[in-house]
Amino acid sequence: MKAVRMHEIGGPEVLRMEEVADPEPKTGEIRVRLEAAALNHLDIWVRTGNVPVTTPRILGCEGAGRVDKLGPGARGFEEDQPVVVVPWLFPAQAARPNLNAGVLGVARDGCYAEQVVVPQGALRPLPRGLSPAAGAAFSLVTSTAYHMLFGRGGLRPGETILITGATGGVGTAAVQLARVAGARVIAATRSGDKAKRLQELGAHEVVDASADLAEQVLTLTEGDGVDMVAEQVGLAVWQDCLAATKPGGRVVFCGTTSGSQVSMNLQPVYRRELSILGVYGTLPEELDRVWALVKNGTVRPLVDRTLPLEKAGEAHRIMEQAEHFGKLVLTM
Repeated sequence: MKAVRMHEIGGPEVLRMEEVADPEPKTGEIRVRLEAAALNHLDIWVRTGNVPVTTPRILGCEGAGRVDKLGPGARGFEEDQPVVVVPWLFPAQAARPNLNAGVLGVARDGCYAEQVVVPQGALRPLPRGLSPAAGAAFSLVTSTAYHMLFGRGGLRPGETILITGATGGVGTAAVQLARVAGARVIAATRSGDKAKRLQELGAHEVVDASADLAEQVLTLTEGDGVDMVAEQVGLAVWQDCLAATKPGGRVVFCGTTSGSQVSMNLQPVYRRELSILGVYGTLPEELDRVWALVKNGTVRPLVDRTLPLEKAGEAHRIMEQAEHFGKLVLTM
């Protein structure tokens, strides 16, 4: 089969299209003939060495296609059935399965390929009416956003939320989920061209993340600040996010795309009783809830564009330059 592999860390040029042996499913595993694979910032972190992996490695934690071959003992799916490959390899038993889960494309080869082999638990039926590209584009970002907003952040109807990095995969999912939950949604982006699209997606207001973010949010909230920040940018906006949060509010974050090393004064945090909550992945039951929301059309996957598999390096460049709105998807 054809696959895009990395043999060393570096820029997009380390992603190489190669011919490799077809993977064979073992006990309880299923081989999928892939039609699409979605990009995530996780792929960039792996490629640049921020998330260590053994090499060579096929990246890509989520995809979609059709069941190609069932390994011994695998059940629940039929050959040629349309399926979605989800990112997490949840352990059979764990108090916090999200914290003990392996991730496809990190713990084992992923979806930048014509075929992938995964445990049967990493497959879900493709929701009716979704294309393979759309099916590949929602499981990681939407369930991570769900865990951020509700599992960790406890977002409630009537609250006000600021969503940073709002035009990416997690951000666009968070905007939709927060709006459906009855929150007032303030979305932040550095691109004025994307503001209207965020409002069409569900944001009540859009602010410029590159200029006095906290001041804009405080003006919109008449000096009160927001109840919650859903944050994934890191260094570039961290201080503004703290300043824009009302006393007793919480900052919930799942990524640091602009840098992870921040300096902060702890006094305002304890004096204003702010909560700072980290988010990693999702829980199995939250993934099931997200599946129901997508199946009934409450939340829709947002695909910015598709590129052929051999253009994986170009897709990484687009993501690093934040030229997309929603998800980038590779097609086979």
